[in-house]
Amino acid sequence: MTNPPAVSVVIASYNRANFLAETIDSVLGQTFQDFELIVVDDGSTDETAKLLAPYGSRVRYFRQSNRGPSAARNLGVQLALAPWIAIQDSDDLSMPNHLEILYGYVRNHPDCAMVFANGSYLSGVEHNRETIIPRKKSLRLAADGIQLADLFDKSIVRLQAALISKRCYDEVGGHDQSLRISMDLDLTFRLFAKYPVAYLDAVVFSYRKHLGNISGDQELRLLENIFVIEKLLKENPQAREVLGRRRVEARLAYRYYRLAKGRWKKGEKDKCREALKEAIRLRPFFPKYRVYQLKWG
Repeated sequence: MTNPPAVSVVIASYNRANFLAETIDSVLGQTFQDFELIVVDDGSTDETAKLLAPYGSRVRYFRQSNRGPSAARNLGVQLALAPWIAIQDSDDLSMPNHLEILYGYVRNHPDCAMVFANGSYLSGVEHNRETIIPRKKSLRLAADGIQLADLFDKSIVRLQAALISKRCYDEVGGHDQSLRISMDLDLTFRLFAKYPVAYLDAVVFSYRKHLGNISGDQELRLLENIFVIEKLLKENPQAREVLGRRRVEARLAYRYYRLAKGRWKKGEKDKCREALKEAIRLRPFFPKYRVYQLKWG
């Protein structure tokens, strides 16, 4: 009987035939080869199935009706044969040493639930930096370890840069299938609450920025981010104490303020005022929010 692979790479894809082949090729070209590649087609209406046919047995292909990226990832993990899971987006690229770096760590730290690293931007410098996590911060995280505040203050985790224990993934319930954008942060919070999570100062993938990115939906991103924070506080009451009440309220209030600004620009004035009211409830003495309250009536 053939031994199972060390890693299962899971790609969930929906109408990404224009990028998918390049993504698959970047995975198949890994220096570390003890892996299987699973592609879950989330009900695509483009040429995805035709595109995958030439790959033959190198890719395990499954198709489901359109249920969203979280559901597609959960199916991929459910079908995975390996004890470690690497989740790759269908439009990003893996560096050749992606799996070699991450698996090299978990091989020596089997109790780790997740190890993640850094990423670069495929198009070049973004936000005045070459990497998703700024260099100085990346060095600090690798040296000092991950704290809840690191995950909370800035969404630093990209699952395209992570390797996750399948056992731990299953034990926390996998991805929340109600989420389409903030599922990485939500899953990370739940894993961090129960198991060790590590960070490596290495760039293991390239993020492709384009008009089709789901994360471009600003309102949905903010609403899901608020939901995930409130879910964290509900499921782990000690998180509020660890983070501090002011830090929690400041982040939530800022999310509501950004939500209000977006709605005002769209002409949704009543919904704008509702969001701003929440920001002020959380930070009643913050001058900026009071100024906008006067400005927006």
